[in-house]
Amino acid sequence: MNPVEVVSYGEPLIGIYPPEGHSIAEDQPLSKTWGGDTSNFSLALSKLGHRTAYLTRIGSEDFGLSFVDIWQRGGVDLSLLQRDPVNPTGLYFISFEGKKHNFTYYRRNSAACFVDAESIDWQIIRQARILHLSGISQGISRNALEVSFKLMEFARANGILVSYDINFRPPLWHREVARAVIRHTINEYADILQMTEDELELLGWDPDSFLRDLIRIPGLVALKRGAKGCVLLQGERRIEVQPYAVEVADTVGAGDAFDAGLIAGVLEELDLEATGRKANAVAALACRGIGPLRTQPDPVEVDALLGRAANGRSADDR
Repeated sequence: MNPVEVVSYGEPLIGIYPPEGHSIAEDQPLSKTWGGDTSNFSLALSKLGHRTAYLTRIGSEDFGLSFVDIWQRGGVDLSLLQRDPVNPTGLYFISFEGKKHNFTYYRRNSAACFVDAESIDWQIIRQARILHLSGISQGISRNALEVSFKLMEFARANGILVSYDINFRPPLWHREVARAVIRHTINEYADILQMTEDELELLGWDPDSFLRDLIRIPGLVALKRGAKGCVLLQGERRIEVQPYAVEVADTVGAGDAFDAGLIAGVLEELDLEATGRKANAVAALACRGIGPLRTQPDPVEVDALLGRAANGRSADDR
């Protein structure tokens, strides 16, 4: 079996949806999906053909067991998975307000808050090229934060790149605490950084000056701009990569899919522009269905979209 290329750390969440356009409070039939940023990322990256292990902790109830099934079917390595006999798997509920999603979370003291660092098989992590985590991975509990730093220290000591998505969620932690943790994580550990302008503004940072104020700028920075594509920075290079037009059903999980496409580009040693195009394509294709997983693309779909776009550009050039 091929070695693990990427280890992702964080919290899976079961997502409950009403019909599109409705509130969770209405008397409507509900549907279930599987979510959580790092779980979405792991499944998306695995579907792109890269061997990914997921470090998390799930409850012993049916929700937790259903995650095991979907990860196994998605090809995610579960050698680092922990089971919790007491604490449950977290939940989120969606309400629609036009194109906007309102989230209600039931994640306090979820199983993922209690990942046991003493039970981690560090040899599995040692073989990885990249460790991926987010602000959510850190913000769910004090224990989760401490585990994140142990993982990043191990990564730094073993030459493993750290991929970090700011993914700031105000309900999780006080803004000033988040600011301190996020800035420290970037300055000390992050080699690949993903963020959005909205997250920076919520944190009270100016998107135009944020990087200049850092002690250490990561080797690759991705500014995710949704329908406007992305901006990538690498050393002295700064490029804007245009988005891909698809019929959007739901944008939940698009940022996680983008991260997977970005990391796939790094693993495949694509150049900067090709990496940005791949990330944008994976994110766009993931928006075609309701929920974060339903339309995560495989390499054939990604290559087809990239090919159509390239042909369109060639026609325009003529």
